[in-house]
Amino acid sequence: MKKKIILLVANTASMIYEFNLHNIDILQELGAEVHVATNFINPGPINNKIDLKLKRILNEKKVSYHQVDFMKGIGNHKSNVKAMKQLCSLCDQFKFDGIHAQSPLGGIIARRVAHRKNIKLLYTAHGFQFFKGGPLLDWLIFFPVEWFYGVWTNALVTINTDDYNASKYLPIKRRYYIPGVGIDSNSVISMTLKNKEKIRQLWRKKLGLEKNDFLIISVGELSNRKNHETVLRALKLINNPNVKYVIAGVGKNKERLIGLINKYHLERQVQLLGYVDDLNGLYYAADLNAFVSTREGLGLGGLDGVVRGLYIIGTQSTGMKDYIDSEKIGLLLKNPRDPQELANKIKKVISGKPKIPNNEAIRIMDKFGHDNVDKRMHNIYHKEFFA
Repeated sequence: MKKKIILLVANTASMIYEFNLHNIDILQELGAEVHVATNFINPGPINNKIDLKLKRILNEKKVSYHQVDFMKGIGNHKSNVKAMKQLCSLCDQFKFDGIHAQSPLGGIIARRVAHRKNIKLLYTAHGFQFFKGGPLLDWLIFFPVEWFYGVWTNALVTINTDDYNASKYLPIKRRYYIPGVGIDSNSVISMTLKNKEKIRQLWRKKLGLEKNDFLIISVGELSNRKNHETVLRALKLINNPNVKYVIAGVGKNKERLIGLINKYHLERQVQLLGYVDDLNGLYYAADLNAFVSTREGLGLGGLDGVVRGLYIIGTQSTGMKDYIDSEKIGLLLKNPRDPQELANKIKKVISGKPKIPNNEAIRIMDKFGHDNVDKRMHNIYHKEFFA
């Protein structure tokens, strides 16, 4: 029996590294030869060290990987045509039996290519550009685009319940819901309270914190969507020198954030750490996760903190509400751009010092962990590419 050849497509190498290594394993377990097509030259919100690490991992897994010059965002006509030609050339060369596409632009270009080459296509939406409570302009622009390309989508995977419900209005043949992209529950379960406290104190010392300092963290790309600026504005309103804030991530807004830090005289309170590969230390060191993105499919940086017991403030109009489902876990903002609403919620957390109960963390872990998600993806891959 001929071995199936499956291509994973994403705009940036970061999406492969952060969301698809388990998918590669699942496809290989099902007997597939796996290829990856993405942009390694501009890999997204990871550094060159992680980009090289990804290539090393792919080599170890015997996965063929290919450079495709996807642009970030929606790209432009010239660059998109170039990426489409590169993808078409790969399809002609390797005769793929199926394509699993992710990211908005990667999904659009891959669907055009799959339609032209008559290849079965599975698309994972990591948060539609349009969403309940989102800007009307996004609905007017992006919903028709998804509807059009939905005709060329054999199956859709959504990672939050809002997107799954919205997908019912798209002309897609089959749709699936999985709870996120999977989180590593084993490392959490194996961590003793003694080790957690040891890591907490080690990182708090590393960050130069005093005993009475209240540490807020944010994890994610330094971009408008991740909305770190509103946290800085909220800190100015709170005006408490013992409230410290650390951001882990890289991106185009770095200088803008530094400008705001200086403007609000927060130099002694805020640190930009750049890309942090192992976030365990930060999650355990922190007292609150401010994960206030304006748009988020699910928000892995929030979910990873929750299963480690870190209380969270998230955004109501995003997929975060799938796991921030009670005040035992966190608080939800109605307007993520409102610094006063955020400041009020931060002050509420500071005064109450809530901790996520262990049974709640375990409940979330069971639902969103790799064991559950990988099992569902195995069934989806089998049905779409191997049945």
